[in-house]
Amino acid sequence: MIAAVGISLASLGGFAEADQHEAPAQSSIDQSQVCVANSDQQALDCPEGALFMARLSQQEGELNTLMMENRLLNTMALYCDIEHPIHQTKAGVLCILTHERISTPEEE
Repeated sequence: MIAAVGISLASLGGFAEADQHEAPAQSSIDQSQVCVANSDQQALDCPEGALFMARLSQQEGELNTLMMENRLLNTMALYCDIEHPIHQTKAGVLCILTHERISTPEEE
């Protein structure tokens, strides 16, 4: 039992050490402003690397939760930097914005 406790404490120390390595990247995010978007065009106008909130309004007839979950997942997949935490609710998504997976007309 003592060995199990020692292994558990050692693994917790490893997690704490990993968190310390991630902290500097997260602390460099400017949290004084949030870029809010209700459309794809508004999201493209937001600066990459900024705190980003995608508001997903429920459209009439969209009572199907599967459709709403699909919109949430699509938004996260297109706009969120997966190197940072992503927060989601039924109302939308809050994350760090990336344009890595989006092509704009100038790039095509």
